[in-house]
Amino acid sequence: MKIYGKYWLLVVLLIVVSCADSLLVASNLAGLGTAFAVSLFASLAGWFWLVKSIQKDRQQVASCLRNPELTRRGFQRKNFFGNIFTEAIQKIEESDTELTSTKQVQTMLKARVNSLLKKEALLESVLGCLDTGILVFDAQHELEYSNPAANPFLIPVSEQRENHLDSSLSLSKALINNAVTPELSKLLTKTIERKAATKRRRTEFEFTVNGTKSHFRAIATNLRDENEQVLGTVVVVENIGEENNQKTKHAEFVSSVAHELKTPMSGIKAYVEMLMDGECDEEESQELYGFINQQIDRLTRLVNSMLNLARIESGVVEIKRHDYELNDILKSAADVVSPNATEKDIAFSTELSDLYLPVYVDKDMLGQAIINLLSNAVKYTPNGHEVRLRSRMEEASAVIEVRDTGLGIPEYSLPHIFDRFYRVPENNASAAGTGLGLSLVHFIITNVHNGSISVQSKVNEGTSFTITIPLGHKEQKKKKQLASPANV
Repeated sequence: MKIYGKYWLLVVLLIVVSCADSLLVASNLAGLGTAFAVSLFASLAGWFWLVKSIQKDRQQVASCLRNPELTRRGFQRKNFFGNIFTEAIQKIEESDTELTSTKQVQTMLKARVNSLLKKEALLESVLGCLDTGILVFDAQHELEYSNPAANPFLIPVSEQRENHLDSSLSLSKALINNAVTPELSKLLTKTIERKAATKRRRTEFEFTVNGTKSHFRAIATNLRDENEQVLGTVVVVENIGEENNQKTKHAEFVSSVAHELKTPMSGIKAYVEMLMDGECDEEESQELYGFINQQIDRLTRLVNSMLNLARIESGVVEIKRHDYELNDILKSAADVVSPNATEKDIAFSTELSDLYLPVYVDKDMLGQAIINLLSNAVKYTPNGHEVRLRSRMEEASAVIEVRDTGLGIPEYSLPHIFDRFYRVPENNASAAGTGLGLSLVHFIITNVHNGSISVQSKVNEGTSFTITIPLGHKEQKKKKQLASPANV
């Protein structure tokens, strides 16, 4: 430890005074009391100066601690605490640097954690919005996460019980305690067990959710890292009820098409065979040719109807919706059907609203739907009866009504009236048809124009079809004003 100059000087002075005091006593130049007094005075003076110097150095150190910038050159050499103070300042600066680095790292970590939390919240929100159930199990096969759509497949804790399906298989609490439904439990077991380990397995099962039974498809996938170590298992559960319904409808459609095509083709084949046998006279041959022509016309109508329906449903036919006045479209449709009604002596009338009914529709498609309804009404209404076309406004909707006093539809047929190829058995003999007209009308009204269509009917009293479509133009236009008589 270094001792600075002024403190060396004090030590030397004290030694000199002590030696001088000893010489005075030895040479009898002064008495013992005088020598003691001189020695005491010199010691007290020296110690007083030492204490003052230390106090001054301490105050200087305190000032420098409050403001290190006040530290002067030579401070370490002149100050008693200089060396210690300098080392302390150095350590403080090193600690401050480390602290700053630590704070920077801490800030970066906080920012990264916040970013990860936001991403996690975003991912969880996205998964929460899915209609597909997601269940994630960790490497120990314990349930780590499930979104709301997967809740129906989780068994409440109060209902969980121990399962001993396979005591040799050390699966998770999620499986052992039946935390998931038996269907998912079996799927997980097959996916995880070592003997038949596979990356992905699937199963389909029936399950009741909110009182409704439906079909579900579950796919379990083992998650692995780059070293093929198992990270966990994810199970995706999807409702395939609608998919199965579509498959069933498609199968029914194909079956119906085959049946509808088979009937006229069988008739044509029979008539052709009769003609080829050569056993028919001229009159019978002409009659058979007429039957063949009717069946060909039936096939043509059927094919055209199927093509029109397929083109509209598949989007091949471009939907061109624009702003129109509804009554203009209804008048055009009425003009097309009116001649047919006149031929059958049917009283055809229109009762259209006096109000301006603005609609945003595809004029051709909506017109075709109205023509189909009016044509059916005329076909299935006996001579001398009545067909009526009406329009009105109800709140924010335009209502179209096609009513007849014809044959009517039995109650058991009403739920199927819009099905493809469905024809009312009792009315088949009254008019030819394909059973696709009303299906096309239903699609145009509900899918193309976001409307609704309903039917009411009584046998031998008549039928009423009611169409409701949204009211209003897409673009704001001036509404037509009812003309008022001019004041003369």
